[in-house]
This record gives sequence, structure tokens and C-alpha cells, in this order.
Amino acid sequence: MDLLFSASVISAAVRIATPLLLAALGCILCEKAGITNLAIEGFMLMGSFISIAYITKSDGSVLIAMVVAMIGTMIYSGLFGLIVVKFGANQVVASIAMNMLSIGLTTFLLQTMLGAQGMIRPANIQKIPNMQFPFLEKVPFIGSIFHNQSAVVPLAILMAVALHFVIKKTVYGLNVVSLGESEGAARSAGISVKKVQWSVILISGLFCGLAGAYLSSVILSEFSMNMVQGRGFTAYTAVIFGNTNSILVWLVTLLFGWAEAIGVQIELAGMGIPSSVIKMFPYVLAIVVLMISSVTAKNKKEKR
Repeated sequence: MDLLFSASVISAAVRIATPLLLAALGCILCEKAGITNLAIEGFMLMGSFISIAYITKSDGSVLIAMVVAMIGTMIYSGLFGLIVVKFGANQVVASIAMNMLSIGLTTFLLQTMLGAQGMIRPANIQKIPNMQFPFLEKVPFIGSIFHNQSAVVPLAILMAVALHFVIKKTVYGLNVVSLGESEGAARSAGISVKKVQWSVILISGLFCGLAGAYLSSVILSEFSMNMVQGRGFTAYTAVIFGNTNSILVWLVTLLFGWAEAIGVQIELAGMGIPSSVIKMFPYVLAIVVLMISSVTAKNKKEKR
């Protein structure tokens, strides 16, 4: 039990969950608007690349790199919007195409733009100092969440709370929800369907850009080919299981982060479990979560 809920595991779980949460927040808006956006996997990868590319080619500032990654990924997500909103393509197929394009494009740019093969680790990276709250060190759970973490961690949590408020209490949020429930009714109410669809896609690109930048420039300090490795799909799973409620989604991402953190601790402890099996933990959990979500949704429909 000490291994499962130690301060180091909780701290690592929160750190690992942060990019999942950020990607999921953008995905929530898309789901609410009736858009299946599985392209967040590719958006995260593009954000990761843009961040490291900026750091490599400039003064190495992670803070500016994050802003550049957010803007760049938002622009890149416009391609998905063009395909889905403008031309009305199948959203799942378009998402797969965007993910494949992201892998190919970042691999190509890694070689041609940065002159690297497979992976690059900038030597000039200037990280943002982690937050230090000595008075929180001995506070259970809360201390592990915030002490010695990147400022992006509490920012992501605040964004989750803010998004919950936006969806429930603002005109924009109500428009998004209305569109997802009935496009015809939304049009009758005078809501500009395409504008709302464009906005949620671009916002998802913004969130995923920050998620990817955090992953590459804060957690790993490097970029490698296809480094996102399914985190976008895991974030989408969290959105479905959390029923598009940003607070619940945060808790689900923490669960995934905890599973990965436990895997790392088991590997470090040398318990004899193959590393390939350990690395499957978060994805096995994602499958279990999807199964539970599907069964729950089916039972609700049957009761109705």
C-alpha cells in the first residue's frame, strides 16, 4: 500500500495526468458540440514538436515555446476544421488522417528542419522553475499535488474548473451544448453552427498545443518520433468515462496517471515483471474504463 499511495507516486501521477487533462479539455468542447475529435493525438504530437523546435532554434525559453506551440497547434487544427466543417468529411476518418499526417510531418521536419534522426534533446533549454511551497510538504495529497510541480499543473486544474463554469453558466457554453444535442434546434435558435464548430476545434488545438509542449519541454525535455504514444486516445477515453464533465475528467486522468506512475515504481523496484507488461498498465486500464463506461451507458438506456 505504501508503494501505491506514496507521495512520490501521487506527485508523479499528477505530473503524468496533466497533459492528458489538457488534451481532454479541448476534446470535451468538441464532444459537447457533437464533433468526434480523435485528432487530439496528432495535435499533441504537433505541439510537442513545435515547442522543441522553437527551443532549439531560439534562446531556449520554455515559456515562450509553450505559447508558440499553442498558437501553432491551433492553426494546425484549422486543417481538421476545414476537412470536417467546411467539406463535411467523416470525423473519425478525418481524425485518423490527421494523426497519420502529424506523425509523417513531424518526422520529416525533425530531419530537414532540425537535422536530427529519430530524437532531439535541446542543450539550451531554459525550464520554468517548479513551484516551491515548503509549508505544503507535510500536507497529505495536496502537498504532493502542488509542491515542486510545474506551474502548468495547477493551471490545468483551474482550466478544468473554469471550463465547467463556461459550459454550465455562459451563453457560449449553452450554444455548444445545444448544438451537440440537436443541430436543427440550434439553427432554429439562431446559433451559428459553423462558427461554434470552428471555435471548439480551434480551442482543442490550443489546449493540445499546451499539452504537447508540456510533455516534450517540461516532462521529457526532448522530442522523438511519435512520442505521444496514445496519450491522445487515453485523453479521449477520459472524456467518455467522465461523461464530458471536466471535473470528473480530471479525476479520470489522475487515475490513468496513477496507473502509469505505479508501473514506473514497479519497474524501478525490480520486481521481475517485464517492462513491456508494466507499460501496458495504463492502456489496459483505459480498456477497462471504456468497458465500464459502455455498460453503464447501456444500462441507463435500458432503464429509460
